Amino acid sequence: MGEGENVTVTPESAGKRFFGGDTTLWIILGILAVASLLVIYSSTASMAYRKAGGDTSHYFTQQILFLLIGFCVLWVTHRINYQFYARIAGVAFGISLLLMCLTFFVGVDINSAQRWLPIPGTGYTFQPSDFVRVTLIMVLARQLARRQTIIAKIPILPKAWPRSRRQNSDIIFRTTIPLLMPVALACGLIFFSNFSTATITFVTCWIVLLIGRVRIMELIKLMVIVLSVAIMAIFLMSALDIGRASVWKNRITTFAGISNKVGRGSDDMQVEQAKIAIASGGIFGKGPGHSTQRANLPHSYSDFAYAFIVEEYGFLGAVFILFLYLWVFFRTIVIFRRCGTAFPSLLVLGLGLLIVLQAFTNMMVSVNLGPVTGQTLPVISLGGSSMLFTSLAFGMILGVSRQTKEQTLDKPKGESLLEKE
Repeated sequence: MGEGENVTVTPESAGKRFFGGDTTLWIILGILAVASLLVIYSSTASMAYRKAGGDTSHYFTQQILFLLIGFCVLWVTHRINYQFYARIAGVAFGISLLLMCLTFFVGVDINSAQRWLPIPGTGYTFQPSDFVRVTLIMVLARQLARRQTIIAKIPILPKAWPRSRRQNSDIIFRTTIPLLMPVALACGLIFFSNFSTATITFVTCWIVLLIGRVRIMELIKLMVIVLSVAIMAIFLMSALDIGRASVWKNRITTFAGISNKVGRGSDDMQVEQAKIAIASGGIFGKGPGHSTQRANLPHSYSDFAYAFIVEEYGFLGAVFILFLYLWVFFRTIVIFRRCGTAFPSLLVLGLGLLIVLQAFTNMMVSVNLGPVTGQTLPVISLGGSSMLFTSLAFGMILGVSRQTKEQTLDKPKGESLLEKE
């Protein structure tokens, strides 16, 4: 810059410096945050009045705090170069697994599920499974990126009839353990307390493996193996009354219409109240704060937030929220395609899938297109743990997007994911 030159800093350029990365994604997140505050205040006002000594804004204020913390995490994360995540992936994943194991011994039981760890001195809890999922994607993206030159040549599963012992040994140590061991450990630990989260996590990893050039026949075999093991595990856990197998069985039979379990808090009751909320919403909804189902619909601020949105904002509101999450996925694909190397590409895709698949699962349950799962609506539902790690995931996505705009991503050293083999 020559002497005497003036640099004009406009509000637009200052905003782009502060909010780096994909501008559209920042706008979507802002809209989801506003929707969250509208939903939380309306759905929790009466509950807060009863539980917080007449303060109807108790949970609303709590959600503002969660959103502010989430924004801080998101902003800091999006300023960090993605290479840092590759370096810390293994350590972070190990810590997350350790925390996940602790839930089996010192976990807090909430709604008959032991998934949370207490945060000493705060009165709050968090779900280690949220941390496990994010770090798993980091590890899987890193391991796949390192094996792009061999992944099309070496299977990820040992052969039933190998030509030699060395052939299977080569497969196990070069692909099976590095790629599938993290997935098995993470999904296995989550599975005991949260079947739906384990399923979403595995499906996400399966898609990441597919995009990462693992051969489709290998992935089909993997799917068959995992389904077989999961079915046997559920039957065994149910027979021995271990974990939440009986709950999963009740939810599946309820969805299939063969359950006769009734009563306040049962899955039948939750689904019926969600149907009433959706049916009464109509095209335009009852309007903000005019819900008549908030006292009857369990977890209208979390698990059934989408049904509550339909009641107050109608079919148009429901389509708008669906469109926002589809837009999130579309922007994730745009960022993915702009990456020149495998690790940031797979990291962005995996984290985006985790968020969007969870959102779709919540919506499907709310409209009775799937069994009750307990999945929250990302960003919108009340919850600090989910908000924290969702913000962490969005921060990583925006960080990669920022680096693509600044052209500070690594240059491709070989074939990129988007090129044909």
